[in-house]
Amino acid sequence: MKLRTKFSLLNSFLIIAVILGVSIFLFIAEKRLLIQEMEKNQTNIIKGLAQVGKESLITNDEILLINYVNLVERTRGVMYAMVTAPQGKILAHTDVNLLGTIANDTIAIKARSSNELVTQSYVDKGKQNIVDIALPIFINQNKTGIARIGFSRDSLHEIVEETLRETRRRIFGVAIVVLIIGFIGAIILAQMMTRPIKQMAKGAELIGQGKLDTTIVVKSNDELESLARDLNKMSSQLKEIDQMKSDFLASVTHELKSPLTSLIMYVDLFLQGAAGKLNEKAEKFLKIMERSSKRLSRFIDDLLDMAKIERGKMEIKKESLEILPIVSEIAELIKPQADEKDIEIAMNIPDNLPLVFVDGDRTRQIITNLLSNSVKFTPEKGKISIKIQDEKECLQLSLSDTGIGIPPEQIGKIFDKFEQVKEIRERVKGPRGTGLGLAIVKSLVEAQGGKIWVESEVDKGSTFYFTLPKQTT
Repeated sequence: MKLRTKFSLLNSFLIIAVILGVSIFLFIAEKRLLIQEMEKNQTNIIKGLAQVGKESLITNDEILLINYVNLVERTRGVMYAMVTAPQGKILAHTDVNLLGTIANDTIAIKARSSNELVTQSYVDKGKQNIVDIALPIFINQNKTGIARIGFSRDSLHEIVEETLRETRRRIFGVAIVVLIIGFIGAIILAQMMTRPIKQMAKGAELIGQGKLDTTIVVKSNDELESLARDLNKMSSQLKEIDQMKSDFLASVTHELKSPLTSLIMYVDLFLQGAAGKLNEKAEKFLKIMERSSKRLSRFIDDLLDMAKIERGKMEIKKESLEILPIVSEIAELIKPQADEKDIEIAMNIPDNLPLVFVDGDRTRQIITNLLSNSVKFTPEKGKISIKIQDEKECLQLSLSDTGIGIPPEQIGKIFDKFEQVKEIRERVKGPRGTGLGLAIVKSLVEAQGGKIWVESEVDKGSTFYFTLPKQTT
């Protein structure tokens, strides 16, 4: 899972947790506030009834009291309302049949003996939960009556639930909006946080690929910027060390080239009998020296070529050439090596190919290296096919073999310096190469304006493709 995805998910989970927590808190707080408001409203209603009862008793206006009691009954959640005398006689009631009767229930008895608000809950005959509230009526500090109202707890709960449903809808709507904004913010934040990390990862990858000129630019004023500076410093130091190595190799190989050339020349003279006839043993030793010296010479040539390429001093002298004679020439040179392993070299080259604009010597070097590799890594009685196709702006050459192939995970590294695939190397007899051949080939192809790539399958063979630019009119 990518780091940006992890950051996005983490931020999203935090947002969801915060929204959920806040929503639950708001819901509980709203419910508590509603219950408190309902209780306060009940108290205000009973106080209003007590006040009207007081005025009615003072003015002896029974009609006022009865009308108000009926008005209170219309309030949602009110089951009944009444005003009684201090001894329990009902002076006004929502049920007119009870006028003049004596209220002797539990709360009536409690209310007669109390000067404060009295509340009691019970279940009536209809299985309804009732909250009965009684409040004494005083005139000149004398208890002159009792106001009572019965509230349906179930109705009150319905009112609370209706209000809470609306609250839930509002909270849910706000939560959805906040959640969407939060998700977008989380993605943006994750992208901002991971961008410098991705830049450093990409830079480190390029440095690891040998591109030591890479500079990582991170401006975040934090530890990541400091880390980027350290990586740039490391890259600069690696570049200096690599330059020192290249200079050293170039110097050493140059110094070795002249004496080695002389050694090869004198060995060749000895083998030709310049110092007299050689006995069999001496001739054998000199041939071993000749093979080893030439192999070392090729290694030094590769090192010198790579040093020139890295320092930008490889000369490319382009001219208009026919490609067929060059390919045929190299095929004839490599044929003895192929014959030793009974390998067939087949060429499929059309007539009348256009001229290419390339460096002839470097093109020979490219084809020689690729064809030699094909012979080296193709088992006995195998086949190598050379094809040329006329493309729009270039000629495409391909060398296919029936060799041991390249593992898929190694194809991307095959053109790197000193890269040799271990699995392939262990299956091939003979002296090891330098690991520079394909790196040089790639550089020479690209220096001439072409490109090179490979397709391969283990135990079935490989095909190397490269392009050469046509002559432009």
